[in-house]
Amino acid sequence: MKFKVRKNLLKVVLYVLCIFFLVLGIVLLLNAWEQRHYSYTPGSSDEGTTAQTTQTQTADIEYNGVKYKLNRKIDTVLLVGVDKYLASTDTETYINSEQADFIMLVVIDTENESYKVVHINRDTMTDVQVLGITGVVAFTNYEQIALAHTYGNGQEDSAENTVDAVSQLFYDVDIDHYITVTMDAVAIINDSVGGITLTALDTINDDIVEGEEVTLLGENALAYVRTRYGLDDSSNLHRMERQEQYLKALMEQFKAKCDDDSDFALDTALDITQYMVSDCTVNELSDIYSAMSDYEFTEYLTLEGEAVLSDTYMEYYVDEEALYELYLDLFYKVID
Repeated sequence: MKFKVRKNLLKVVLYVLCIFFLVLGIVLLLNAWEQRHYSYTPGSSDEGTTAQTTQTQTADIEYNGVKYKLNRKIDTVLLVGVDKYLASTDTETYINSEQADFIMLVVIDTENESYKVVHINRDTMTDVQVLGITGVVAFTNYEQIALAHTYGNGQEDSAENTVDAVSQLFYDVDIDHYITVTMDAVAIINDSVGGITLTALDTINDDIVEGEEVTLLGENALAYVRTRYGLDDSSNLHRMERQEQYLKALMEQFKAKCDDDSDFALDTALDITQYMVSDCTVNELSDIYSAMSDYEFTEYLTLEGEAVLSDTYMEYYVDEEALYELYLDLFYKVID
């Protein structure tokens, strides 16, 4: 849904929106959803299309001599930051110009009151549904996962197509909720807290020089978390390091502002709710806010793999064995 919220609920919306930017702020999502039963079907495809292993859908799995059972006390939310690129000229598809520039899967263990965050490389190669001009799935491409959001109108159907691509990557795991935010909101939130001071990991422009302390304001904040082309290390893996550094610093500054000014969240929300799309209703967001608790953040994860420069683009190929083991670790328990 495209958010249209009453003023007294904008504070709730802002807190949930900030989860996208603030890795350590994900506690605000906790305890918000009922425990769900998942059906996992590890993905499969023809040889030469994708390397994922064919498995049989079941609540119990045996892998390398170890037996696993489905963990039915897990909730998930997909957080996606979208950015505008040149649109395709393909008239056979239903396409927009917004790619998923930042993809994060939050895995919440309601039994152990803890959560993990999986930062997914936007260049990850996987099966992506291509929507036809009527919005119906026309065919599937093996391509960068970032492109999943470009199919659709840039709103709910594009977000859901991204959810499908991430689900497929993780062997058809269920994803409970999604929140997408355009990257335009970065500068707005950044400036609302007075800018972010950090030691630059890369030279981005004349204002941001590697090794120097800099206070990021306006478009420089967006440039720091988005730029990769033209740098000595233009891989998305390196950019993800900058994003993690920035998110942690932003979280600290945001919390400080909230402590100093009780109206800060509400005032900022008026400027940024228009950038957010989610399958959550405003009432659900309110419930999330009311039910939030301090769960323990246990791990920040990335997908192991190899970045390869193709003729045109950077492509990231995940280590399938490592991915499957991560999938088991996130969504299954060892049977004693």
